[in-house]
Amino acid sequence: MFANALRKGIEETYQVQSEAKWPNDIVVDWKKLAGILIETKISHPDLAYAIVGVGLNVNLTAEELPTEATSIFLASKKRFSLERTFSSILTILERHYGSLRDEGAVVGDWWKHCAHREKPVIIETSNGRVRGKSVGVNLDGSIIVQTDQGSVTVPDGTLRLDT
Repeated sequence: MFANALRKGIEETYQVQSEAKWPNDIVVDWKKLAGILIETKISHPDLAYAIVGVGLNVNLTAEELPTEATSIFLASKKRFSLERTFSSILTILERHYGSLRDEGAVVGDWWKHCAHREKPVIIETSNGRVRGKSVGVNLDGSIIVQTDQGSVTVPDGTLRLDT
């Protein structure tokens, strides 16, 4: 949900088109624009709290970033106030907060704006490598990959396109 709001906030505020990359990144042309970390506490059956951390490259130049990263400045050719950026993202997050109850819609929106939807991927996991076509995401956030051996659900790992 936060990835959806962050992506929408970037688009609405800066007119920069971005996509989600599993499991927790926002990318522009496959260059990392933002990373999201979420720590949750579950008190069965309810979510007690969620702490969200986000790293968003706003005004950084190409010289200040790794080659696989980008910034709002590089994508838009304009510099922006960090306060305005933060305020805009929070406003959009608040606007979309009510949609959290519809998990299917949240996951559907994420998948609709997924950078690797229906593309060949390689995912490095602690148990080895999964290679196949990215075909979906489950409600729990795990990715579904269609391999030569069938459909595989991957709960965590590092994803890259299989070129």
